[in-house]
Amino acid sequence: GIIKPTRPGSVTMAASPVQGDGRQSRGASREGHPSSPESSLSWCLAHLSKPGSGAEHQGHGREADKRSKVSQWRALVAIRTQHIKGDKAGIARFRTQGGHRPLLDLLKNPECSRKTLDLALSILANCCTELQTRIEIVGKQFLTVTVEILKENMALETVQNRAARALGNLAMDPESSALIHAAGGVPLLLLCVSLSSGPSSPTTAPPKEPCPKLECAQSAARALLYLSDTPPNRLSLLTQGTLTALAPLVAPEYPQGLRRAALRTLHELTRGCGVECAREVSRSGVLAQLGAMATGQCGKPFEELALKTLANMCSQGCLRPFVGSLGVIQKFAEEVKRDPLKSGVFLKALCLCCKEAVNRAKVKESSGLEVLIGFLAAHQSHPLSRLVILACVDFVFDESAMEQLQELGLVPLLVARLVELSKGEDLKYGKLKASWLVAEGLISSEGDLLDSSACVVLTPQTPATTLATPPSAPRPAAYHHPYHPEPWTPESPILLLLSRFSHATDPSAALISAGVMSGLLYYLTQHQDPSSRCFRMLCRLSCNPNCLQALVRTGSVALICHHLCQRGGGYEGEDRQTDRVKAKVKQLGFALLSNLRVQCESGFGSGVVAHVMLSGSESDKMNCALSLPLISSNKSLLKKLLVDSGGLLLFLSDWFPSPHSGRTSRLHSLFSSLLIGCLSALTAGFQMDLAKNHPSPGPTQSAGDIEAFPPPSKRPRLADTCPYGASSFDLLLLLDDGTRVQASREAVGGGEEEADGVGSEYFRALLRGGFGEARRGAEEAIRIKDVSAGVLLPVLHYLHGCRLPIPPPPSPVLTLEIDPVGGKQMTPITTRHKVVLLLSRWPLVRLS
Repeated sequence: GIIKPTRPGSVTMAASPVQGDGRQSRGASREGHPSSPESSLSWCLAHLSKPGSGAEHQGHGREADKRSKVSQWRALVAIRTQHIKGDKAGIARFRTQGGHRPLLDLLKNPECSRKTLDLALSILANCCTELQTRIEIVGKQFLTVTVEILKENMALETVQNRAARALGNLAMDPESSALIHAAGGVPLLLLCVSLSSGPSSPTTAPPKEPCPKLECAQSAARALLYLSDTPPNRLSLLTQGTLTALAPLVAPEYPQGLRRAALRTLHELTRGCGVECAREVSRSGVLAQLGAMATGQCGKPFEELALKTLANMCSQGCLRPFVGSLGVIQKFAEEVKRDPLKSGVFLKALCLCCKEAVNRAKVKESSGLEVLIGFLAAHQSHPLSRLVILACVDFVFDESAMEQLQELGLVPLLVARLVELSKGEDLKYGKLKASWLVAEGLISSEGDLLDSSACVVLTPQTPATTLATPPSAPRPAAYHHPYHPEPWTPESPILLLLSRFSHATDPSAALISAGVMSGLLYYLTQHQDPSSRCFRMLCRLSCNPNCLQALVRTGSVALICHHLCQRGGGYEGEDRQTDRVKAKVKQLGFALLSNLRVQCESGFGSGVVAHVMLSGSESDKMNCALSLPLISSNKSLLKKLLVDSGGLLLFLSDWFPSPHSGRTSRLHSLFSSLLIGCLSALTAGFQMDLAKNHPSPGPTQSAGDIEAFPPPSKRPRLADTCPYGASSFDLLLLLDDGTRVQASREAVGGGEEEADGVGSEYFRALLRGGFGEARRGAEEAIRIKDVSAGVLLPVLHYLHGCRLPIPPPPSPVLTLEIDPVGGKQMTPITTRHKVVLLLSRWPLVRLS
């Protein structure tokens, strides 16, 4: 009898005595006849072995051998059709009863007939669909025996088909896949594919109906799919010509099953597409066929898989122009818009297509920018969000695209990401994100997240640059972007885009808002080593006349002074900056205020601030009142806008509300500090003016000479002597910056028996209470925190009895009752002391 296979795993027998026995046994088993021996798996396993030589010695000879072969055949058919077909439990029973050993002996028998070999390989392939069977088979030489059978029976298509199917099932496990590569199974499978990769003659078209040749090719293509499970295995398959061999099989003249198997393998081979893959794609000419399938010309079944294959090819710059010419960029954008979280491969392809000018135009036409910004806004912590930012960098010289990105709200998203980087949150999870991208095949290595060039190719063997660099580690010697002269670090693309926005004629609408400026200041004060590009960008904004009004309205001027010049803090987190970096940041703050002062003191600048104060909203006026003393020394302008127009009164009446206003202590502390800075600058200006009108004949000393001489008053003296300067000092105060200031214990703390309010409540509690400071001698310094010499010296002069006559006010008197800020008894000089003393030194304000 001869077996004629019709499809993998099915057998049809011709008319023969063996076939008759087989039909009878199968029929009896289906009916459940109790006398049918094939219904017993033990009987079947017992007859799998070849008949022994003892049968010939018993006189049976050839007749006994023939009966044994018939029983063996019946056992194989019963196992195939009854015991393991479509039943995982049956496969497990076959495994637990030791069916693998006789099956292996049968496959290793060189005298095994073709039909027996066919059926035994079919049983092996079915058994390998179970995981535990695959695990046990690996160590029992089944894999090597199957490869040998495939090699010795290349002329038998049915044997090739079943052997390829068995190898494909075995290759589903990584260990077995590596063993098949090592055993030389790949060239044999490629031969199975090449036998049916074209018609038998130039005039003969490939059959559209299944046939043994095409079924064998389909099984081999499926096996190659599972053999391309790792980057090294994919590279090995590519170098052996797998992609070129499979490319013709996706043509529409082949059956759908074969086309799908070939397309799935092509998709897997192009994951993490490298140089070798791009070379094979160019040689095979498969791009045109994939383009037709991706655009729906070949039907829906192949559209998504072909589109994913083309998206994989976008990793190579040499292929992207050809991929873009196929009209699939719009498809990429539609897929990302439909389901962003499940379309990572399409999002990556869309981002990479932004690198070439010819494809950037197609991205804009396909509403790709809206899709990218929408994804970034909705999924800022997604591992692919960095690729979206890198894609936006490719549009930095496209004016219309930059305007569109600004309108879509890119700037706040960039600043929010910059703040995350400053906190270290992005670096904390960077390693995990990069590992996920590599595992998904979306990047070939972690270095792809730092490299946005189109010409550099990173293969899996290339050392990767990790994102998980701790904040204390030095910056690695990384890739240098052509638009960015500094080392390309995680924040570099963000700063490059923000800097590009700052070059606009009027960048105030995009860059100058409370949120954006706060984020930039946070980066400058909290990042370990802020980029000089951010320094240059802020200087550019401070020199632009179109930005002056926005900087004043948003209160950015006062924030710059507080965070950069005074290092007022207010941010949570550890201090990561060195003294050198702090000095650079402080120098930047003074440079920004100097630039703004130059603008404000011009005719244009004076008109701008006057317009804000006279016609702005209450918040605009409040911010302007905070900013003016810092950027203007025009006394008439300050008097007009702050006093005559009620700007300062508006701020103070709003900032010292009732105790039940609900204002948080942190917010109160921040703006109290801003108010003190504003008033300090304002009173300093009036002191300078008074010094010109009433020069003091006495000598002046610097803060460094304060130990040898009494500290001078920051306010000019109207008489030859000052009560503070003429006092005998028995108290030494040490400030944060190392300055030592002397004072009289009795003047600042009052006498031991006095209860008439002489002195300061703070110093009285400090020096007359039960604290350690009260027991210190005249030579021991008492530390006073959070107070500068410019604030403390007027307080000491006042407590020692130094007074200047207050002239009648030329404008309505500002009467203010300030409540002290709550806190511990022994706090440094409180906000109340600072504000009271500052206002008492200003001739336009009277305290009640």
